[in-house]
Amino acid sequence: MTSSHQRPKHIPTRMCISCRSTGAKRGLVRVVRTAEGRVAIDITGKRNGRGAYLCSNPSCWTTALERTSMQSALRLSTFTEEDRATLTSFARTLTLEQPMTSGDVSTRQHGG
Repeated sequence: MTSSHQRPKHIPTRMCISCRSTGAKRGLVRVVRTAEGRVAIDITGKRNGRGAYLCSNPSCWTTALERTSMQSALRLSTFTEEDRATLTSFARTLTLEQPMTSGDVSTRQHGG
């Protein structure tokens, strides 16, 4: 006899490096350090390089940029001015209600 029970689909979870809340990987924004040592936003979550995840909450981005949590997670000693400008301008586009990807189905609560 075969069972008609299907296994629930695995949803990968990641942790925000700023507020330490966990959520679905697709519900967080990935920042990646490329092989060239540059920092980029990785909406697809598939770029090669060392990655770190942040909520789409603007306060998490502000905290991560003010402290060294993002630099530590990406294993960088410091950000270049261009990389900092890229991250800051992206953070300015965020709102609490704005989903980051078309597949953003996050059921997590922001821990604040």
